[in-house]
Amino acid sequence: MTKIYVDKCRKIKKVGEPIVHHHSGSTQGTWMRDPLGLLGPEKIWYMNSYKGDKVLEFKDMDHFKGGEVAKTYTLPYKFDGTGSVVYGRYLYFNRANTTYIVKYDLVTEKIAKEHKLSSSIKPRRYSYQWGGYNTMDLSVDESGLWVLYSYAGYNGRLCAILLDPLTLGFLDQYCGISSEPRNSMGNAFVACGVVYSIDSYNSATTTINYAYDIAKKSGTNPKIKFINNFAYNSMVTYNPREKVLYAWNNKRQITYPLEFEDETQD
Repeated sequence: MTKIYVDKCRKIKKVGEPIVHHHSGSTQGTWMRDPLGLLGPEKIWYMNSYKGDKVLEFKDMDHFKGGEVAKTYTLPYKFDGTGSVVYGRYLYFNRANTTYIVKYDLVTEKIAKEHKLSSSIKPRRYSYQWGGYNTMDLSVDESGLWVLYSYAGYNGRLCAILLDPLTLGFLDQYCGISSEPRNSMGNAFVACGVVYSIDSYNSATTTINYAYDIAKKSGTNPKIKFINNFAYNSMVTYNPREKVLYAWNNKRQITYPLEFEDETQD
């Protein structure tokens, strides 16, 4: 699969005010665009709740706001969590109550690949603060496809695996890369090779309180302000093509604009 390449990729220095695009569905859920745009750069995919087997596809933002569904997919397995991603022609998701990552072809509507993570990882354990079966949180950045998870071996602190999107095999793995256990953090995402941890999912104003730079193998507290103005942010993920965060906050489908450090900053 084609990766996303950029000439300059810097750390986030500011998360802007959230922009509400639509108010729909359950308290928790997932919505996204494909950062590669292979099936259409404007298409939106929508998974209501943190468990189920339905994926809705919308032609563009206007059709999404109008509730005009272009297509409904029924997955062969139920999904867990709000960490699914569309990457190219595939939906990647965590098969319910397992540690399998499933690669589902949105064109053929069949499973293309499945891969089980380590037996050390237990399903429906070490989710974020709000719970919701987020055993595995998939994320895409400029480097490719990541999965964020935790297990007892690192006292529940965050781990990140860079996956081969073709085979779902491991390309790189990093563990113990958060300042607190995963069930104490609001959410996490990967952007420009940095794993960011958000302190709270329900505080009206919280912070990104840890940023682990994978290349430097070191972490700091950037103290970046992060607004949860609807008090239940169950999904946060980065889109490297649009350079924004997608989020689902208490039935609202939201994006956050981002500002990145200047090229001269380290």
